[in-house]
Amino acid sequence: MKKGHFKKLLASIFAAAMLVCVLLVPGFAKTDAEKELEAANAQVTALEQKVAECQAAYNTAQTQSYRGSYGFFQWAGSESAMKALDDAKYKNLIAYGTAGDATSLDNMVTALELIDKVNEKRKADGLKELVVTDTMMAMAQADADAYYDLNTAPKQFTVNGAKIAENLGTFADAGKTVDNWYAEKKIADEHPDYMSYSSPSWSQVGHYFNLSSKKFTVTGAAANSRPRAGIKFCQVYFSSANGEKTYTTAEYRQRIAEYRVLVDDRKEDLDEAKAALQEAKVRQATAQRIVNAEQQASATTTTTANA
Repeated sequence: MKKGHFKKLLASIFAAAMLVCVLLVPGFAKTDAEKELEAANAQVTALEQKVAECQAAYNTAQTQSYRGSYGFFQWAGSESAMKALDDAKYKNLIAYGTAGDATSLDNMVTALELIDKVNEKRKADGLKELVVTDTMMAMAQADADAYYDLNTAPKQFTVNGAKIAENLGTFADAGKTVDNWYAEKKIADEHPDYMSYSSPSWSQVGHYFNLSSKKFTVTGAAANSRPRAGIKFCQVYFSSANGEKTYTTAEYRQRIAEYRVLVDDRKEDLDEAKAALQEAKVRQATAQRIVNAEQQASATTTTTANA
């Protein structure tokens, strides 16, 4: 090898070694571009973690939404409501979250309309309005789905060993359902003796008896609107909430509304995180190009100086 070429090779090796020192030796002064690259790298790492977290949250919310009321109860931490659905005798007849099923969020809202109509009747008669619990809603949903297929009272649930009262009916909407149940008042007024479980004629006034009973304080309702003539409505009644939190229908609607936007909110969070990550990667790539250019320029200058 010629002496001049050898000197140039040594100079190149020396320049490369100096460059490594600049980049790796602790305490060696960094350029502004190198500092910017470090910051960009840290930002990308943090945002990649953020995207992963948002993706997991979105996946969970989406999975819950597919399950209709079950996902809602899961979100709300209502274990007793989930248990009611899990333990239902005819749980195989529940099509969680599907259109028309009693567990669909749309039909949960329809069921609240039924409760409102019943409470209007009770209020007009000087009775206290019924309040709602998650467990009673779940029981009504399981019974409405079973009623759709069995076309008879499912009688799946008890509370502390006592049977829950239940009204069933197939009508065009909530208003017509309640009007038909309440129409039994005329018979009850004419035959007060019918208003007793022990009466052999109780079935003639049973719907009115349940919706107008003073002893009932909590309720749940459901509507199954799968294709068939009319909607299968169910309302269940009990004397106490057994320590469970109660809600007015307005409060319950608000909870459903909050839950329904959950998936949209999680998707928005994910989209925002992904957009921020993309911007950070652009910043990272730009900083990397500047650092590469500075390193190349530094190496060229050192080589020229030692030529």
